[in-house]
Amino acid sequence: MSWAFSAAVLLPLLAASLVATGSTRFLLWRLLPWLPLPALLLATQVRDASVDIPWLMLGARWQLDTLRSPFLLAASLLWGGAGLYARAVLEGAERERWFLSSWCLALAGNLWLIVAGDAVGFYAGFALMTFAAWGLVVHADSPRALWAGKVYIAMAVLGELALLAGLLLASELAGGSVLLAEMATALGRSQQPGLALGLLLTGFGVKAGLPLLHFWLPLAHPVAPTPASAVLSGAMIKAGLLGWLVVLPLGLTSLPAWGTMVMALGLIALLGAALRGIWTREAKTVLAWSSISQMGLATLMLGAVLVEPALWWLVSGWFGLFVLHHGLAKGALFLSVGLSLPGAPVARGLALLVVALPALSVIGLPLTSGEAVKRWLKDSVSGDLAGAVPWQPWLPHLLSLSTLLTLLLLLRWWWLLRSGDGSTAVATLPWVAWLLLAALSLGLPLYAPILL
Repeated sequence: MSWAFSAAVLLPLLAASLVATGSTRFLLWRLLPWLPLPALLLATQVRDASVDIPWLMLGARWQLDTLRSPFLLAASLLWGGAGLYARAVLEGAERERWFLSSWCLALAGNLWLIVAGDAVGFYAGFALMTFAAWGLVVHADSPRALWAGKVYIAMAVLGELALLAGLLLASELAGGSVLLAEMATALGRSQQPGLALGLLLTGFGVKAGLPLLHFWLPLAHPVAPTPASAVLSGAMIKAGLLGWLVVLPLGLTSLPAWGTMVMALGLIALLGAALRGIWTREAKTVLAWSSISQMGLATLMLGAVLVEPALWWLVSGWFGLFVLHHGLAKGALFLSVGLSLPGAPVARGLALLVVALPALSVIGLPLTSGEAVKRWLKDSVSGDLAGAVPWQPWLPHLLSLSTLLTLLLLLRWWWLLRSGDGSTAVATLPWVAWLLLAALSLGLPLYAPILL
């Protein structure tokens, strides 16, 4: 089993070494969509497994369970589809070596942190992904991209410092253990977990787009190459959420003050980011604000579990469905921004209708995965187990308001997409990559019950 985990992480790491010469780069471009394949096989074939490697670092552990599997599945599918798109639009372009090395390293870090069961491995993967993604943000080498890169790296360093300090404190509470499960248990038993909790919420919150820590997102997405924007929003942003889920003492103890604060931040993100995005003038920036808003749903649910730990056993599967739903749908929406649309009016109109299909899932229309996500959330925060959750009578109405704001936000995205220039020569491969992610997103209600 150890080889399966190792292959998932090491293949993209080894691929980064192929950027040196033109002939090896040609090979790497062909391999790019297939680099997440070992991770995809692992996510679909292994339900619950862990492998300890005592000689690696401070004692490493590869781990896959019902919580991590949806994260790994969503990441591998999204990186694969976006990799196919990147091959179509960036092969032979200026600074392709820079892009390829940043892409492979960020992919390796993303997969590593998902399957890491120990704090050292998780932090190493998280840091590798974070700093490699900076190369994707500044890839265009324009003044705007460099400014976005400065803001990104400043927020990244802040987050990494807070995360490292929080993990060290949690490890100390766990008697020096670096296993994430033992650290979460120790936080739940501690009489004074406040400092560690605050640092962990902050460190992961930078990546998850928590309000006041979100500034890098609307700056980075418009300047990054389109496939990089897709994985930034669809996969990498979820690393912050996974960190919260595996380190915080969910289901172990009630933390009403912390939970109420997290719920408030989730509501601010859910409603405030949607309002802000409606007034944005670039399609990818609109989608960036939409990602912050949608992550507010997960933050809201996280806060509810911190208030009422009994909810955890009811909603732990919700996070997996949310990650798959948002990752695939948002990845398809980002890829649609870079598609070459037909110039003929009728063909262009049909193409615009087709690319809007994943947006229906994000809005939460009936029979979509988005509708299942929001219904599960509403039922959870208004059920008998959620009696202690703050603002319980108002939450269903606020969630309905968020659906309306999301509709307006994505109508704004569609209008900006509609205003773009048409093309007489429509490239095929980017459309194939988009179609792959769109089909996976729209078909999620059919296969999610089998995989989750």
